[in-house]
Amino acid sequence: MLSSSRFIVAIHALSVLARYAGRGPVCSNQVAQSVNTNPVVIRRLMSDLEKANLVTSAAGRTGGFSLARAPEGISLADIYRAVEDETIFRMHKTDPDSDCPVGSQICKVLAGPLHAAEAALAASLAGTTLKDITVRITAPAAPVAQGV
Repeated sequence: MLSSSRFIVAIHALSVLARYAGRGPVCSNQVAQSVNTNPVVIRRLMSDLEKANLVTSAAGRTGGFSLARAPEGISLADIYRAVEDETIFRMHKTDPDSDCPVGSQICKVLAGPLHAAEAALAASLAGTTLKDITVRITAPAAPVAQGV
């Protein structure tokens, strides 16, 4: 099964921004260092988060990224929707054999349980905010590095 780390990396990145809130934008290099990835990966992810109005960006030498709203106003469901596909479960890439008793009905039979599982995940994620995550991270914050 293929799995994406974008959601977890997005939570990590936003937690870094929350940690430095009020001190100016945080550069992609600093976020990338914390995540242990390339700054380009972070900038691409931040682009999706900016489109979802979760972060703002400032260009230039002293630019970077900041939260667009308070951490208590950002749920894990908001983050998930910003960086992942709308559906968790994907049906077959090609239509199953309609002449087969299983192939002709499997998608219809699975639709209900899979939709319920997706709804349960969304409800669970909606109950946790970025603030809930960041208050559990207790290490002191280091100075902010400038420049995107």
